[in-house]
Amino acid sequence: MKKIMVFFLVILTLTFVACGKNEDIGSFLDKEKITSEFTIVEEDENRIELRDKDENRPVYRALVFKKMSSDSFKNPNKTDVLEEKYIEDGFDIIYKDTETIIIGGYDSNTYVYNIHNFDETKTELSILVSVVSYEELSKFYLLGILKNIKTFIK
Repeated sequence: MKKIMVFFLVILTLTFVACGKNEDIGSFLDKEKITSEFTIVEEDENRIELRDKDENRPVYRALVFKKMSSDSFKNPNKTDVLEEKYIEDGFDIIYKDTETIIIGGYDSNTYVYNIHNFDETKTELSILVSVVSYEELSKFYLLGILKNIKTFIK
């Protein structure tokens, strides 16, 4: 299960390598609120990776908040690039609009989902939520997870 999540995180990292330089990513996030639910796994000035504190949750989540370069962020085809890559790798596109794409797959009695969001409210912020569940989750449930995660942005 964790191998699948790591694979998804690697795909995001390889897709958008460059990061913004103006402000530390921590300045855009409510770390106190984040650490009440998640453990910080890795952090630097442009990226923060988190995982649910409770590893036995029925819907397990891992997050990556990442500052992107202006060029990558302003690319109008960024969700199309992700869509093509996931389709090539055999995943299903569950939802897509100009700033969000949700993909899903089923492996070894486990449903896995990646929610990518590009948030323009404060900075050129890329959000990746990887979700693992033993039950199939609806598009609306997954969008609700994203909405909850976006409350961590100041």
